[in-house]
Amino acid sequence: MDTLYFFIAGVTAFFALLVVAVVIFFAITHRDPAGSIPLELGWSILPFLVSMAIFAWAALVFFHLI
Repeated sequence: MDTLYFFIAGVTAFFALLVVAVVIFFAITHRDPAGSIPLELGWSILPFLVSMAIFAWAALVFFHLI
């Protein structure tokens, strides 16, 4: 259970820092808003897959405790 907690904390910290860095980078380099379908799909699908992996791992831990 501790491993799951540290994994979730690490994933949260990683993505928080990544989002801050990307927002700063794009705020400096791109002054006008422009859309990108691969980028939109990437930041929609990747967090979904990570959250599903965390859910599956947490479910296994939960059922192992019962």
